[in-house]
Amino acid sequence: MKQLPIIIAACIVAGGLSAGAQTLAVQLKASNFSLGVWTDTSGNANNATYSGTGAPTVLTGATPNGSTALGLTGNGSFVLNSAIPFASGYTVFAVVEPTTGLGRNALTGGSVNNALEYDIYNGPQDYLREYLQDVGHGNATISTSSYSLIDLAVNSSGASFDLNGVADGTVGGATFGSAITRIGNNEGGGDGFVGGLAEIDIYSGVLSASQISTVESSLGASYGVPVPEPTSWAMMAGGCGMLLAFRHFRRVQA
Repeated sequence: MKQLPIIIAACIVAGGLSAGAQTLAVQLKASNFSLGVWTDTSGNANNATYSGTGAPTVLTGATPNGSTALGLTGNGSFVLNSAIPFASGYTVFAVVEPTTGLGRNALTGGSVNNALEYDIYNGPQDYLREYLQDVGHGNATISTSSYSLIDLAVNSSGASFDLNGVADGTVGGATFGSAITRIGNNEGGGDGFVGGLAEIDIYSGVLSASQISTVESSLGASYGVPVPEPTSWAMMAGGCGMLLAFRHFRRVQA
């Protein structure tokens, strides 16, 4: 019982945003792609259907631990069954290996201006209000020779990037006037992602630092990407703060 005050304190620290503001909207794993359809495993049935030329290829044994990835050519995009509107923010995680560091490699995009385009742009990760404003980018160059775990948390107050579980810079925030509707390209189709994409998860809402750490640890273990282990404090806080992150972890372990 002596540990009870510590556990309660961890729950209070994690309280930041309400659980209702933090929802796993879509979870796309390369192992669940077949015949042009990428099956969503978030429980929302938000499957993504490929549209365009240069169909994706399944890359077996692609990641460091031999997991599957999708090879994207940049000539099309995956259109989501249901748009993911901007409310209180987004948190996006992706396990990627771009073919080149040149140009824009978009991971998310919309169908009209002012959606979140999260991409890799001339090396670092970057985000913009589609066709309106390039808001800011991370610090490190994303590897083109090994898989990396990248993530972005953004709302109107600010944005932060992580690379392989380590902070990769903070920039200004943004309000998006239109929803995320596609994966792997932007509205106009000119920023197609080229390279390997093993998984992309999009949360509605900004996760806390401890919740982000928990998801990063789970994804790192899933694909053999080394990330720092979350501290005991962060694990307690993440557990009290949001059950969805642990739901993700338990699915991976199953």
